[in-house]
Order: sequence, then C-alpha cells, then structure tokens
Amino acid sequence: MSKGKTSKYLKYAIGEIILVVIGILIALQINNWNNHQQNIKKEQDVLKNLKAEVLQNLQELRRDHAFNVECLEACYVLLGIDKTKPANPLKIDSLLGTALDYATFDARLGVVNDVISSGKLELIKDADLRLLLNQWTGELSDYVEDVVLRRNFVSINYAILTRYVPVRNSDKTQDRSDYQKSYQIKPIEVDTANYQLFIEDTEVDNAWYSHYINQTFVTINEEEVERFLLKILDLLNKNIND
Repeated sequence: MSKGKTSKYLKYAIGEIILVVIGILIALQINNWNNHQQNIKKEQDVLKNLKAEVLQNLQELRRDHAFNVECLEACYVLLGIDKTKPANPLKIDSLLGTALDYATFDARLGVVNDVISSGKLELIKDADLRLLLNQWTGELSDYVEDVVLRRNFVSINYAILTRYVPVRNSDKTQDRSDYQKSYQIKPIEVDTANYQLFIEDTEVDNAWYSHYINQTFVTINEEEVERFLLKILDLLNKNIND
C-alpha cells in the first residue's frame, strides 16, 4: 500500500514539474514574441526616421546641385568668350556673378550617426541596407575634399579671378528666390578696356579654367552622392511596412 502511494505521489510530482516546465516554455515563447514585435516596431521607427533624413538630404542636394550646374555653365561660357571681339561688360558682369555663386551641400547626418553610435543599426535586418548606411559618411568624403579644394582655390585666387573688373557690378544681375537682399549695391562705371584686359589676360584665364575644373569635380561628386542616396532610399522603401 505504501509503495502504491509513493508511486502515485511521484507521478503527481512529475506531472506538476512537467506542467511548470511547459508553463515556463510558454511564458518564454510569449516573451520572445513580444520582444520580436517590439524590435520590429523599433526597426520601423528607425527606417522611417532614416527615410525622412534621406529625403531632406536629397532635396537640399538637388537644390545646391542646380546652383553649381549654373556656376559651371557660366564658367564654360566665360572661358569661351571670343577674345578677338570687343568685350561685353554686362555679359561679363552677369557671368562673373553666376560663376562665383556656387553652393555647398551640407549633409544632415544626425539620424544616421545616432543609429550607428547607439547600436540601433543591428535592428535593421537588411544586410545590404546596413552596409550602405555604414558607407554613407565615407561616400561624402570625396565630395567634401573637392568642396574644400574649390573653396580654398577661390579664396587664394580671388584677386586674379576678379582682376580688372568690379565684382559689385554682378550684384544687379543676381536674382535668387532663396537670397533676398534688403539693399542692392549700385554698380560703378569701369572703362570697357578693363573688360577687354580681363578676357585677354592669360593668368586670369588660367585661374578661371582651374575654377571650372574644380567645379566640374564638385558637380560630378554631387551626382554620385545623389545616386548613393537613391540606393539607400530604395532599400528603405522596400523594408518599410506601410
């Protein structure tokens, strides 16, 4: 009789243990499911914030690129002026103002830097997207180098680029929607011979050609940056659950 009771209690105890283990396993599974759902939500939040930043960067990049293309085209026309014909002061004033009116794309990196530094990047399941986000700041480095080179060149050679002609006269030719001036500087009268010297001076021509080359590299790199951002945007759209 005692052995029977012991066996009965043993089976009961084992059954209790099994039920407890099953309960623990179910609780763990529910907890894992909850964590997984939370991570999915966190990933979606990260992806949407990244998309917003990418779209903002694309908008600013395209705006700056448009100004830089105008600058590049003005340099090209300026260098193509026929030196055997009388100089056209108004045309040169206009080209000079546009050719020196370049823009610099200043990428917004707050979200992507936070995602990488905080470890949130691991929430993103798409390995290709993670790789592109890691490469993003590096992709900007070539562009930044060319922008710095352009800025330094213009700063050092500004006196040569504007030799013989008054820069202030280009002010009246500028009409930018994003740059409204309260006052406009009045142009000054300069002998037409100055403009002729400007287009005939070899040192001036060399300086403008160098500026043209620098600006060419800037615009090329802007196009590369845009293509890179579009790759990121494409993967973001594929991973965002609308």
